[in-house]
Amino acid sequence: MFENIVKVFSGADLLSVLFMVVITIAAISVGIYAPGYLSRYKDQKSGIHLWMHYICLAVMYVSMMMVVTMRDGFAFLFSWELMTISSFFLILFDGDRREVRRAALNYLILMHIGFVFLLIGFVTLYAKGLPMNFDSLGIYFAQYNVIPLFLLFFIGFGMKAGMFPLHVWLPEAHPAAPSHVSAFMSGVMVKMGVYGIVRVVSYIPQTEQLYAVGLIIFIIGVVTGLWGVILAAVQNNMKKLLAYSTIENIGIILIGLGIGVIGKSYGNSMVAVCGFGGALLHTVNHSFFKSLLFMGAGNVVTALHTTNMDQLGGLGKRMPVTSAVVFGAVLAICALPPLNGFVSEFLIYLGMFDALSGSVAMTIISLFGIIAVSLIGGLVVMAFTKFYGIVFLGAPRSVAASHAKEVKPSMIVAMALPLAGMLLIGFVPVMFAKELFAVVAETFGINNIGVVYSIFSADFVKLTIAVATLVGFILIIYFWRKAVMRGRVVESSPTWGCGFTASTSRMQYSGESYSNELQRLSRRMTSNSGGTVHFDSEEIFPVEHNFEVKHEDRMDSLFTIWWVEFTHRVNSRLSRIFGTGKVNHYILYAMLFMVLIFILSLLNVI
Repeated sequence: MFENIVKVFSGADLLSVLFMVVITIAAISVGIYAPGYLSRYKDQKSGIHLWMHYICLAVMYVSMMMVVTMRDGFAFLFSWELMTISSFFLILFDGDRREVRRAALNYLILMHIGFVFLLIGFVTLYAKGLPMNFDSLGIYFAQYNVIPLFLLFFIGFGMKAGMFPLHVWLPEAHPAAPSHVSAFMSGVMVKMGVYGIVRVVSYIPQTEQLYAVGLIIFIIGVVTGLWGVILAAVQNNMKKLLAYSTIENIGIILIGLGIGVIGKSYGNSMVAVCGFGGALLHTVNHSFFKSLLFMGAGNVVTALHTTNMDQLGGLGKRMPVTSAVVFGAVLAICALPPLNGFVSEFLIYLGMFDALSGSVAMTIISLFGIIAVSLIGGLVVMAFTKFYGIVFLGAPRSVAASHAKEVKPSMIVAMALPLAGMLLIGFVPVMFAKELFAVVAETFGINNIGVVYSIFSADFVKLTIAVATLVGFILIIYFWRKAVMRGRVVESSPTWGCGFTASTSRMQYSGESYSNELQRLSRRMTSNSGGTVHFDSEEIFPVEHNFEVKHEDRMDSLFTIWWVEFTHRVNSRLSRIFGTGKVNHYILYAMLFMVLIFILSLLNVI
């Protein structure tokens, strides 16, 4: 299938086609979803505002398709910048809110810092007399030191991917953007960073430096995964939780990619294919279930106009379709069978277990990776039991939650396409094995892919049989229970409340209490703040008070707080000189500027 698409796009290869398929599926889903989500803004935004939003969505789709097909450096950087600008305006949709403007500007600044690194990378090729395109990387890496140029591209692409510590824009941008934009950005746009890293790594020859590159990617992946999932678990804003979860999944992808690179450096095709295949498959899988999760969050926002989980609850009964689809996505992101997240992490685990029989260094790295991915997986389960339990289960925590209703059918239909992809890969992974291994073979130059494919296709068949057995067993139990309970009267009564006869929604876990123990471990990773509760001195019987705790990423201070403080100081100094308000001063500045131009002209500087 992929080979036929390559014939249509002359600048594309199998890796490009894989990402083009992912981009297109997400674009179709977002295109169907957006009108229903934006319908509530018709009275708040002008028609031009809404149409500009749709145009930016289309430009973002086209620019991402250009990114994965352009090989020339100038065309690639133009496409990359077009993607950044269009996504900036999409984030800025609700720009009358201060936090949205801050998030959008923060994103724009950091993306351009990453752009500078990419530009320097391509200019480095030009300085060596090579054409400014990706194909020149193979020539450069064969003649010069690999690490410096790799790090330039790794930082530039890693900024877009949201890898640690370059991830700080992501938890701010997703809560600020409309939910369908978050689905498009988290599901697809951050993967453009992954695409870039994979593209650069594919040109590195099999030398000792390849091992160093793999180790760098692996270590960054472990830190990114752990940092992302720990901070995800302590969030009480559901979109911020999903944003940090994206960082965690980028970590999983980088771990798989790092294992693949290390396996290739040792000439171990089995480890390389498992790592590369698992990383690419998890890229596809994450685009499916994360798009669903953000759309599910968008359904909740549409119904209740809040992302605060402590104001939700009990939505499973009031929004049953959204609840069921989100539950499937939660199972997938927790890497539980029989859904697609399990398949890609299964491949990465296979690669690390295969590496245990290699050298001492590979064994140590694999053990460390197995422990890290297992720990990440456990924390993911904690984060998403919190997410699903507090949002969809229990009793409503607010009046609005108790009156919530299901969203428009078009918003539900939009979730069908990623859901279908999620189910197909999870239930019949063998259907996609051939295309996946073909991409790995062409991209990374794995020669004996036929032998590897025969081994893994057999494993995928066994996995499909195991999944079918599990699903069949669950169905048997379900229908057996239904038959047994037929004719019986089922009574319900309030849950025992430890002696309290009138239970309330406040007698259940809040987002803060659910992750309280984990917060003790994450204190050095976050700066915690909360609203102060003031009691009046004459308040004998206290009235209702609200207290909200926020867990902000400490890494944010490295990239944004210092920048805001720096620009504030510069502006204050400049305002003392140029903001005096006296006309004679402004005339003097103009004359000095003209004198400066005259002097530079005499010196032939300009």
